[in-house]
Amino acid sequence: MIEELKKISKKHPREGNRKACEKLRRKDIVINHKKVERLWRENGLTVPVKRRMRRRGKGLDRPIKPFYPNHVWAYDFMEDSCLNGQKLRILNIVDEFTKESFETYVDHSISAKKVIDVLEFLFFIHGRPVYLRSDNGPEFIAEAIQNWLKQQNVSTAYIEAGKPWQNGVGESFNSRLRDECLNMELFYGLSEARVTIENYRRYYNQERLHGSLDYVPPLEFKQQWLTDHPGYHMGALPPSPRDLSLDASKQTVKEKSRTADLCCQASAPMTSQRSGCVPAEPYPLAGETIVNEKNI
Repeated sequence: MIEELKKISKKHPREGNRKACEKLRRKDIVINHKKVERLWRENGLTVPVKRRMRRRGKGLDRPIKPFYPNHVWAYDFMEDSCLNGQKLRILNIVDEFTKESFETYVDHSISAKKVIDVLEFLFFIHGRPVYLRSDNGPEFIAEAIQNWLKQQNVSTAYIEAGKPWQNGVGESFNSRLRDECLNMELFYGLSEARVTIENYRRYYNQERLHGSLDYVPPLEFKQQWLTDHPGYHMGALPPSPRDLSLDASKQTVKEKSRTADLCCQASAPMTSQRSGCVPAEPYPLAGETIVNEKNI
């Protein structure tokens, strides 16, 4: 038992005894959580606690609460750097209901046009959200993005300035990515960063136990929810009137050369190979017949 716990701690050093206990139970190992906690502590596996600054007073509730997949997406930027000093920007896009990470797009710089390209690809694969939550960063409030989202019938939900807790799901994913991936790795270049971060995204979706989902991975939670709600369809958009900017056949030579030597796990969402998904037949917007938005 102790060896199993040590293996879990070595593989995921930033996860604690609760998740270790759930991992053992998922392997059909019957054990009391108090015993796991004791063995975890006695063998020096406890994760150092990072003290966080707590705001005083009661913050505002998030303006929109998600009730089903594709109801509310959140997107935000993070920054990191390579060993040679080159800056890395990471665009994270998460479904607030299922906690699934749709994208962790990595590049040295990300323009408003590139944000549209990434969103267009994701809308084609997963369908459109009803709301898209973000802060008031220049890329998100750009006129081009606002006009494009309006054309797609997607409503924007901007949080108040200086109140990141209103984007709690997005900020939570950012902190997990920072703590469990970025702070644990050194990147020699953009390609390595893309592969490493994409591998973490897949681990997060497929294996990492999520506390707010009753300790199941996001994709498992999503599949179970869809099974329990057979009348719900994850509709996908039909092709845009213009050529999809992320179509594999439209990639630039520069982008091809950048990822040519990488496996399909590279975090460059430019190819259909990247997701392995084939868009379904178009359905109405997700959730249109389930929830009356005027009552939210």
